[in-house]
Amino acid sequence: MKKFKWEILIFVLFILSRIPGMGHDNFTTDTWKWKSRSYDFGTGVFEMKFEKTLQKYHPGVTLMWIGTMGVKFYNLYYDLVYKTPPPDNNISVVFGLDFTQKLLLTIVISLALVSIYEALKNIFNYKVALLSVLFISLEPFYVSLTRVFHLEGLLSTFMLASTLWLYLYYLKNSNKYLLYSGIFAGLSILTKTTALYLLPFSFIFLLIVKLKETTHKTESGKFKFSHFLRIYLLPLSIWFFTLITTIFILWPALWVDLVGVFEAIYRGITVIGIEREHIQYYFGRLVENPGISFYPVVFLYKSSVWLLLGIIGCLWVLKKLNKQERNFIIYLIFYSVFYIVAISIPGKKLDRYIVPSIASLSIIPVFFYKVIWSTLDRFKKEKINPIKILFLLSYATLLIVTLVTMHPDYLSYYNPLFGGLRKGINVLEPKWLIGRGEIINYFSDIQNEGKFNKSTDSSIEEIIDTGEISSVLTVGFPEKYYTQIWPFFREIGAWAVIQDMTPQAKHAQYFVYPVWDDDSEKEVRFDIKYVTSISVRGIPIYSVYKRI
Repeated sequence: MKKFKWEILIFVLFILSRIPGMGHDNFTTDTWKWKSRSYDFGTGVFEMKFEKTLQKYHPGVTLMWIGTMGVKFYNLYYDLVYKTPPPDNNISVVFGLDFTQKLLLTIVISLALVSIYEALKNIFNYKVALLSVLFISLEPFYVSLTRVFHLEGLLSTFMLASTLWLYLYYLKNSNKYLLYSGIFAGLSILTKTTALYLLPFSFIFLLIVKLKETTHKTESGKFKFSHFLRIYLLPLSIWFFTLITTIFILWPALWVDLVGVFEAIYRGITVIGIEREHIQYYFGRLVENPGISFYPVVFLYKSSVWLLLGIIGCLWVLKKLNKQERNFIIYLIFYSVFYIVAISIPGKKLDRYIVPSIASLSIIPVFFYKVIWSTLDRFKKEKINPIKILFLLSYATLLIVTLVTMHPDYLSYYNPLFGGLRKGINVLEPKWLIGRGEIINYFSDIQNEGKFNKSTDSSIEEIIDTGEISSVLTVGFPEKYYTQIWPFFREIGAWAVIQDMTPQAKHAQYFVYPVWDDDSEKEVRFDIKYVTSISVRGIPIYSVYKRI
């Protein structure tokens, strides 16, 4: 236990940091898709219909394994406690299953972070490794995407682990590090096809490393190509074979339909990934492809203050760092920047795609703060340095205030250096719903004040048929937000409906529109009147209209 005390601490603290609000914090537009795919994936595994484990071109295999095991564990828990399978259409089951699946997801990410700590400890020391894992774990955008049942949190952690173990191979020249890197690379690709970026990056990195090693020249001064080829192909083969083996073992669809899997992935990359675009608001305009400026803007708005200042500061004090630290920083920058270049090529661009770069760049500030810490020693030689204490308190305050004030709505974070949430929503449209708590609190008050009945029915059609719908609070949302808010309305005995579905929307007493996309003037079916705005941290986010 003593030998692995820091690893245990990282594992436990990361899980504990995610548990508050877990299972009752958010649902995304894709959550229901991945939950459904997990059911089908599990059916394919346990009924030996392995072709069913091909559910999506992403391919999302790691997430579906987690989702499948979450279903099994939750069903077992329900059977042991209540002596019955979980009932359908029960809202407590929806939240309970979400908690179980997210807990398993958090455990897997936590294990990957422990691996990142191990790699960094071997590259530098345990202090640098601990700080690095801390900075990664508390980066707001990373926090937000490790609290959702989705791919990006897993992807960014697996990719970073693979990249760090590959760098450790360069330092130590031990094949076991290639195995670790290959396993995490395989897990990354099983999570999402954008991790294929690791193939050219790793091939090129190993090529540069082996070219550097091949300094042998014959007496005539000619380069020994055969020697270079031998020392390059061996580690490359070990890494690539480990990657392929990991993918093949964990994806049963490959056992029965190898060609079909590759066709689906190829179509996903070429047709959907590269050719298809994604309409969104960018600097207040509706665009299909925001262009090459998109991800740099996302980085500025979605990175933390301490990350930005740390990177700038690190580049400023670069000459004060030793050669090993400089080389490592350059390595991380190349990995992150070229990943951003790679994801900038497709027409479809979303802010969350940048998280693997943010996770890796989160390590760089450690070296800047390390220099500051050493510099502060010059001002006071006593054992207790008040300047150091002030520095720690300032940093801790900034970090804690940032994270605590947003909990659990971390998706609403925008860098305050660039206008924060007030300006950010008009630059980068929130792709997933923010302000869930504020919405529910507002309509809970409306429900109580208006003396609405609380509906416990399992279907809105039931209360429409009986006419009870008129006495139940019903609120219309744009479709993409409806999928993320409806469980919370069911929990308070109210109903959320999709604005565009007239048979249900005609019973809504209120309609909600995001302020950056308020097209209420297009509503011609009903007479609606603006009532108020729902604010997040004092900033209006949603406009509320009441039906006259």
